[in-house]
Amino acid sequence: MFADHQEYDVVVKAVAPVGALVDADGLEGFIDQAKHPSWWSDTPRAAVGDRMRAVVLDASRTPARLSALPIDIRIARSLRHTDPLRRLCPPPGAIRDVEWAAVEEALGAVLPADYKRLVQRYGGGVFAGTIWLLEPDCPDPMYDLVVQTAEHEEMLATLWTRGVDSPPELREGDVRLVPWGYVEGAGHWLYWLARPDVEPEEWTVVLNEGRGPLWEAHPASCSQFLLDVVAGTTTSYYFADLDEVVDPDDRYRFIPHSEILSQE
Repeated sequence: MFADHQEYDVVVKAVAPVGALVDADGLEGFIDQAKHPSWWSDTPRAAVGDRMRAVVLDASRTPARLSALPIDIRIARSLRHTDPLRRLCPPPGAIRDVEWAAVEEALGAVLPADYKRLVQRYGGGVFAGTIWLLEPDCPDPMYDLVVQTAEHEEMLATLWTRGVDSPPELREGDVRLVPWGYVEGAGHWLYWLARPDVEPEEWTVVLNEGRGPLWEAHPASCSQFLLDVVAGTTTSYYFADLDEVVDPDDRYRFIPHSEILSQE
């Protein structure tokens, strides 16, 4: 059975003006004409027998709708961790509307698709009793994505000019750090390592001690990083002893910022 966001190696079985019927390990799917690279480039049109990599966009349709576009495959790779996270750590319920174009204009960067989905499903708040997900327009500036991005860029620039060692990843050209999470209690900050020549869905997660000089890089999306922490499968040194510092009732619970701020 197909599952949304999963990738398959497919073979074209039949071609029509509207798209191509494909086989994926015995499962039948359909790639709309606009979801084949030939629609957007000089790539040859689909032909019977062609083999390609495709991702499932909508498994509920018959046949399931797939895409062979590289951008859809990249986005799916980041989104596929949000559904397991939602099952393990249920969101509050309400879906938040965000004017992402205005947020991205203020940041000067396009944000990863999985982060947008997390904010829309969860809003700002704390995962696993420890990681606060920053959000746009948070009532508390400490947890506002746009405010913290501006403050951290200024703060880090000051540190670098004072001779503080920057992480090796920041010495590889025109890159910037964009904060997306804060670790309650410990003071650690979680950033995206944003590169102008890398799609947002492929940005690396970087952790800084916050109150110390050490950095830690993870080749993962923010949703995958959160899922690994909540599930206890993370390779991060800073979350290895999470069960010793987090209340068991909070391990698989998301606490929205509105609940936390109302208690202060």
